[in-house]
Amino acid sequence: MGDEEPPQRPAVRWLSPTELVRTGVTVLLGSTVAAYADKRDVMAGTTFAQRVPEYRGEGDFWFDFLCDTGDGFNAMATVATLLGARTVTVDGHALPRGSVLLMGGDEVYPVAGTVAYEERLEGPLEAQFVADPEHGPPTVYAIPGNHDWYDGLTAFLRVFCQGRHFAGWDTDQRRSYFALALPRGWWVLAIDIQLDTYVDATQLEWFRDVVASIPDGDRIVLLTATPAWYGAQDGDDRSMDRLAFFLRDVLGDRDLPVRLVLTGDTHHYAVYTLEHPDREQVLVTAGHGGAYTSPTHFLPETLDVTTDLAAPGPRRATGTHRYVRRPRTFPTIGRSRAEAFRVLWRLPLRNGLLLPLILLLQALVIVPWVIGIPAVSVIAAVAVAGGSYGFVVPQRAGRLRRLGLGLGLAVPEVAVALAATHVATRIDTPLATVLTVVVAGVVASLVLSTFLLIAARGANRNELFAAQSIEDHKGFLRLRIAPDGTLTVFALGVERVPRRWAWTPGAAPRWTPRSPVDVHLVDDPLVLRP
Repeated sequence: MGDEEPPQRPAVRWLSPTELVRTGVTVLLGSTVAAYADKRDVMAGTTFAQRVPEYRGEGDFWFDFLCDTGDGFNAMATVATLLGARTVTVDGHALPRGSVLLMGGDEVYPVAGTVAYEERLEGPLEAQFVADPEHGPPTVYAIPGNHDWYDGLTAFLRVFCQGRHFAGWDTDQRRSYFALALPRGWWVLAIDIQLDTYVDATQLEWFRDVVASIPDGDRIVLLTATPAWYGAQDGDDRSMDRLAFFLRDVLGDRDLPVRLVLTGDTHHYAVYTLEHPDREQVLVTAGHGGAYTSPTHFLPETLDVTTDLAAPGPRRATGTHRYVRRPRTFPTIGRSRAEAFRVLWRLPLRNGLLLPLILLLQALVIVPWVIGIPAVSVIAAVAVAGGSYGFVVPQRAGRLRRLGLGLGLAVPEVAVALAATHVATRIDTPLATVLTVVVAGVVASLVLSTFLLIAARGANRNELFAAQSIEDHKGFLRLRIAPDGTLTVFALGVERVPRRWAWTPGAAPRWTPRSPVDVHLVDDPLVLRP
């Protein structure tokens, strides 16, 4: 990195019409390419072998987990400042930087690309990395999420799978999945689930060979790119079933308990533990690495799923198993609920051309009717109704549910346009027509944000927070394996990220926040004993 100040990319405006079109086209093309040209098959045919790195040594072994990064600069620079420091002291704990950095998917937003990786992810990380000549550079290993797959995995492979230097870290993987042998009988299995679909045969075979070398009684840390267990909240266990299939196929009846599952994709921190007298397993969603904040106040206290990832062999797919949520989440339940209400003004203010588009649609209904071209108004009103209906995505499928929720947004939106048309024709002056269009557009925007707020438990839960592009509530996990084999998870978080930064050429770190990065533990340390 040179001394010239790099760009500070803003957070993605997810509901901006231009972003929706751009991302939608890229997602469509990427999904099509992934379906017909799976890069995992290409990787398997290369001459480069995929080895299993071994980490040994005395004393504590530290490693980090980070995912859902590469969105807005403020959030990414905040996380990079903590991650790049040699040691972070938080709530009385001195936590040294990990020898290994595990990245759990969605490393860049909105879609993968060489420039996006450089400017949104690698640039802030490299600028904030403080070298440690005594120990040498740490190593990064990554799996892709859906946003990394949207370019067919091309940029991800160039960044992480070609042995290049990445910011302050080295890379040491040849495929989009990997395994690590950690000290004291802990192993990492990190799988590539493509676009939350399936695990390819070549990947399954590779992991079978890896597992064959793991001694019985050792413990597994599983990395996957999406919290499959959340599907149970909405009555969909398909993702959980696919995950259980992977473990049945790869681990079989071996005595290799999956003690910890790490994932992101949903941009918050939450932990569920298996309620079972004989088996201990923890499911951690830690997607608070940089992307817009996701809600926590919709999370149930318990999840009943039809698979038990902790059981050996065929028992992983029998019966219903309960997972209990730990009380502390990040953001907290109360903070999440408060953030939800702010959609009322954040939606029109933070989504680019969304408000102008709503104003335009209202104008196309009102103005033609006022000037005597009612056919155009009717067509525009149908477009408003159709667009509103198509926007609604129920959490559970079903025609009646979709119809009810779709009408719940479409009818009020059309009603606003019709009421404004009635007012404009009664007053019938150019100025009154213009003012009516503006008022109708603002009211229609409030209708949309109010719908998101009220209907979020049943529809468009993700859009409620994606519309706000919240950069706060960010952090990552720092993990320690003690000499006795105990694994401790420290969840770090920053409630409010700095908004202003000063660039200092030649220094390390190069970005200095104008307000302090106030980091704390967002949960009690999670302890897994051998």
